[in-house]
Amino acid sequence: MDAFPKCTVCQQQFTLKGPAPYLLPCLHAVCETCVTSAAGGVILCSTCQREVNLIDTPPKKDVVRRKEVYYLTVKHRPTEFLCSNDDGNQAVCWCPECEEFLCEYCQNLHNRFKATRIHVVETFTDTTPGSIHTKPVCKLHSPYPLEYFDKNCNILICAKCRLGEHAEHDVGDADVAAGAAKERIEQHGKNVTAHHASHQAYLKSISKAVNDTKKTSSNLKETIHHTFHSLRTQLDQREKELIIDLENQTKQELSNLHTEQVTSEGESQRCKWTSDYIKTVLRYASNSDFLTLESSIQDTTKTYLTSVPPDTHRTPAAAFNTRRLDKLKSEISKFGCISGYGSVPSDKDTQTDDSHVTDAERTHEHVEFLEVPYDPTPLK
Repeated sequence: MDAFPKCTVCQQQFTLKGPAPYLLPCLHAVCETCVTSAAGGVILCSTCQREVNLIDTPPKKDVVRRKEVYYLTVKHRPTEFLCSNDDGNQAVCWCPECEEFLCEYCQNLHNRFKATRIHVVETFTDTTPGSIHTKPVCKLHSPYPLEYFDKNCNILICAKCRLGEHAEHDVGDADVAAGAAKERIEQHGKNVTAHHASHQAYLKSISKAVNDTKKTSSNLKETIHHTFHSLRTQLDQREKELIIDLENQTKQELSNLHTEQVTSEGESQRCKWTSDYIKTVLRYASNSDFLTLESSIQDTTKTYLTSVPPDTHRTPAAAFNTRRLDKLKSEISKFGCISGYGSVPSDKDTQTDDSHVTDAERTHEHVEFLEVPYDPTPLK
């Protein structure tokens, strides 16, 4: 079942008879109740954590989500539609011109009356996202349709408006202008989708880096155990110190990777939200909606496209240093160290005194990591 959109503040689902949805600059929806009750005129979008000043940026009604709610209600909750004539019967169609829901009996009467039989009613069983659109009518010169687009004023106008106060403006056909706006919105959707895909690829590389880090840590532990096997009596304490050092460095590296992962997941999720909304716009919006929403969608898209994640995440390098074995007994407290993540050990750093270690110990002398940028954020 398709999910009904929710208010980003109170998390209540939008319904036909409930508070109307409003569109925030981040393209998330907030209900009319939360808009009117916002303390100090400021709303915090719980989805993307963006703070919006409703006084400086008054939200507009989200007509696209309103149409989405209507379509989903028709599809999944048709019993909520009752005849507008208060007879308690379930409605079977909608007359856009009368703005009334009609039951089967009232529909037959509606088709017989001379004044209403020319109206085109919309049967619920035939409702599709594309059939929700109605031709907008000029509020100043009703019932003239809004069939022109004034590029100077950035609004839809009727034929009378064009001959009147908009006569000197750059005016074009509304369908042509809407088609161009739709193409630009589609391109924004493609850009955000591609950006989302790059974040997904980056997250995949981070997951691989996490596994590689754990695997390398395991290999280094084994190397340490083999190195200290022949010196167990004197080196037990030092071995424990090195293990703790390794685990701390591994924990720090995993913390760094986790921070990178959370950040990229956040960016990826925001891209997906925008991409999903653009798909909803392309599915439900009318020509006037495309022209109204293009600017907001463009601004939001530019915000997400300012930064592009790298293709992959490079794993840092680490090695167990076993040099100075010939001086081990005299310098036992200083023997061994874990090379930090991100540093590349030299051959000299990983040389082993062959007279003091077995072949099994030489096999585990060093395992390298790929490089990862250092981030001191602790792992939760």
